[in-house]
Amino acid sequence: MVRQDSGMKEIGSEFWDVPVRRTVNGLFGDGCQWYLSGRSALQAIIEDLKGLKGCRTAAMPSWCCDSMIKPFADAGIDVRFYPVWSDGTLRQAPRTDCDILFLMDYFGYTQPRPETAAYRGIIIRDETHSILSRTYDDADYAFGSFRKWCGVWTGGYARTGDGHPLPEGDEGGEEYIRLRKEAMERKAAYIQGDTTEKDYLAIFAEAETALENTGIIAGAARDIRLMQEADTEQIRRRRRANAEVLREVFPEWLIFPEMKETDCPMFVPILVPGGRRHELRRYLIREEIYCPVHWPESAYHRLTEPERVLYDSELSLVCDQRYQRDDMQRMADKIKEFMEA
Repeated sequence: MVRQDSGMKEIGSEFWDVPVRRTVNGLFGDGCQWYLSGRSALQAIIEDLKGLKGCRTAAMPSWCCDSMIKPFADAGIDVRFYPVWSDGTLRQAPRTDCDILFLMDYFGYTQPRPETAAYRGIIIRDETHSILSRTYDDADYAFGSFRKWCGVWTGGYARTGDGHPLPEGDEGGEEYIRLRKEAMERKAAYIQGDTTEKDYLAIFAEAETALENTGIIAGAARDIRLMQEADTEQIRRRRRANAEVLREVFPEWLIFPEMKETDCPMFVPILVPGGRRHELRRYLIREEIYCPVHWPESAYHRLTEPERVLYDSELSLVCDQRYQRDDMQRMADKIKEFMEA
């Protein structure tokens, strides 16, 4: 149960629950292995690749999280970026001169499918953003993290295109799971009005630190069940409705001008004009509205000026299933209030 006023006081930050329907949703298909995180799932894929000769280079999109780059670098695989940029819509130009081609869609919006028919290397597809929008059959390996969509403690998964089994995750991750569980319980208590303390923020941060040095670890049994029983229709319906509110208010800032019928938005990503992204984000935090940036530039990245625009200006507006129209309108009003000041 959540607060019953016109909208939640806090918008964003970590999840605390999973909407379920008690029937298997068929989202993940057969042959999935379940892992502690998306990073752990990718590490399992790279471990499986060690048996193949010639996997020395990997082509990755210039717009990505360093947690996806690091497993390749740690395995001694040379990462070479291909460009992702915005010119009114998001574009990417995958390179095909590497042994591994890493593909991903962004934020649940349908994007042009890259031409890979002539590519003879290994394709790895990150489904984290697209799993509720679109399915693909072009990859030798697919993986993702469902904890980006709802309140599972773990949430990593992976499968192979030909059905051969991936390495099973080891036991471990107890400290990470304990911290995630405690933080979600405390956040639920705050959302329900049972406490005014926000100590869950520090606990979530501690959990992310605990995740940094984990390897190929199995996911929690509780989360495997929840992911398979998640009410994907409710999640899709609410996210689309919330996104429509924000899209109508900020049409000229949208990275994705169109939301197609099959799309399920993870966020509504915008490009904040005037170099004011950092100021706006700080202002929203003061109003207890937590909109993430995707992603911080890291030491791994080598960016051209067009690519850098995304890192310097992007802000991901929250639109998930925890919230209603009133919450979206409050967020929109606060953004307009800041930009007009």
